[in-house]
Amino acid sequence: MAEEHFFYISPDNISQNSFLLDDAESHHVSHVLRMNTGDTIWLLDGTGIAYTGKIERKEPRVSGTINETIPNYAEPDVEMHLAVGLLKKDRFELLLEKAVECGVASITPLLLDRCVKKSLNMERSGKIVTAAAKQCGRSLFPTLYEPMGLVDWLEINRSNAICLNIGDVEKLADWNRAHAPNKIHIIIGPEGDFSDNEKRLMKENKIPFLSMGLRRLRAETAAITALNIIEHGRYHE
Repeated sequence: MAEEHFFYISPDNISQNSFLLDDAESHHVSHVLRMNTGDTIWLLDGTGIAYTGKIERKEPRVSGTINETIPNYAEPDVEMHLAVGLLKKDRFELLLEKAVECGVASITPLLLDRCVKKSLNMERSGKIVTAAAKQCGRSLFPTLYEPMGLVDWLEINRSNAICLNIGDVEKLADWNRAHAPNKIHIIIGPEGDFSDNEKRLMKENKIPFLSMGLRRLRAETAAITALNIIEHGRYHE
């Protein structure tokens, strides 16, 4: 099967079953992939809709007709939000890419007591999120929020939240099968784990602490594993 290539299309550039790509995507279609008029093209609007279309013109920008509109294309049934202690640059960028591939709806970097890194290049990180969404063919591009503290995050997101913590009695997989949530916020600590004060704060907010086993996982590994458990392990066999 030939590899599909996906291109971003602003909703403003879809009109009456026709499309017009921006300069960057037009260049990629015409000069990098060397696609031709008459070729089928996949378009993603980033808001949850995918399109298939046919290229009719390549100059001055690529344009054509829409053949099919596909709402919620390649999106999971459960809305998954990730809040993770800010990591070192390479590890956090890996987490961003893989979380997007695993179906996350949003990512919030948390500024926790034991975070080594305290700032984030939002422009660079946003480009990584968009590139990952296009590469894997997601119609909804996840939201990347500015870094924030745990207290502020809990004020907004304490409902439907869980915290991943090594060694706790209840397993994430068991909890997920029992609850099968439609929406969930997953909290993951930084390299140095949560501080005692942060654990106390989450327990005071009645956040359940759940485990994925006794092995100590890196934050990026924990995120990938948790997202897959929640999406694919929701129902009993």
